[in-house]
Amino acid sequence: MIEQIRSSYFPTNLSEDVVVTAVSQQQFYAVTNQLYRHIFTPMGDLGLYQVPAPPDSWGRKLAGQIHAEYFVFHNAAGEPVGFSLGKVVNEQTFFMEWSGILPDYRRRGLYSHFLDALIPYLKALGLERITSNHMGNNRPVLIAKLKAGFIITGTTLDERHGMLVWLARFLEPER
Repeated sequence: MIEQIRSSYFPTNLSEDVVVTAVSQQQFYAVTNQLYRHIFTPMGDLGLYQVPAPPDSWGRKLAGQIHAEYFVFHNAAGEPVGFSLGKVVNEQTFFMEWSGILPDYRRRGLYSHFLDALIPYLKALGLERITSNHMGNNRPVLIAKLKAGFIITGTTLDERHGMLVWLARFLEPER
């Protein structure tokens, strides 16, 4: 059922030369392993705790039972240029956990166009809100989210990532 709903929204063009596609978990992590070092500053270079690879534990197995949506952005040559991962955390909420776009593809509206496709898809699933958190100094993402109708709902201090800004976007106007 979810696959049928998803196929009404994805794949979709984000620009003349970039398309976003829903992919499997395995395909998603193959792309993120390829792109990570080109998108993000290493945690150690930021003075942050470097999270070790998680062991094969019950916690990891249980976390894998949470419904996730995996997306990859490809250019016209079929090369991956970005990604986004989100999870349904309760009957109302989709948490946008992790997204990234290669520097050469930033500031082209790809993320905003992705949200334009993602939001109606999540509404079709019956979800009511989208949440995310971002490092407080990640101005480009914070600005993009605020322009897309997200509101700041709080801040936290995380031992792994420092100060985080929490955002929410309500999918129904009356909220």
